[in-house]
Amino acid sequence: MSSIKKKALLITITVLIIILSFFFILFLKREKANINEDKIAVTSLKISILNGCGINGAAKDVKEHLINKNIKNLDIIAWENVERDMFIYGKTLIVIKKDDEEKLKYLMKITGIKRRIFALDPNTIEDMQIILGRDYKDYFK
Repeated sequence: MSSIKKKALLITITVLIIILSFFFILFLKREKANINEDKIAVTSLKISILNGCGINGAAKDVKEHLINKNIKNLDIIAWENVERDMFIYGKTLIVIKKDDEEKLKYLMKITGIKRRIFALDPNTIEDMQIILGRDYKDYFK
């Protein structure tokens, strides 16, 4: 084998090792991210589902949808109409009752809801509320 062929082979092997190392590092980072997501999933999350759109049975339908998805450690403690039957919500949102970033990220991940507001209440048993707007079927199909 000529020295040029040996050098070409050595360069090719080096490039392949670098490429494989790069993909291995990416794989490890992805696995680490999945572990962090699972860590979020094991946290107990208590939510209430409130019908803010006025569509009859919306809160119950969403409750059943979430139960059927068999989401780990999600505890639905109430499903009902918003107070005073004020069906004014066009957009579905998350109401944060206890300031816990991990639980918020988890709820946003499992529902796809990005809109959120803070209404912190240290005396409540629920961590978050989901107020269903007229667009709730976009999130719960």
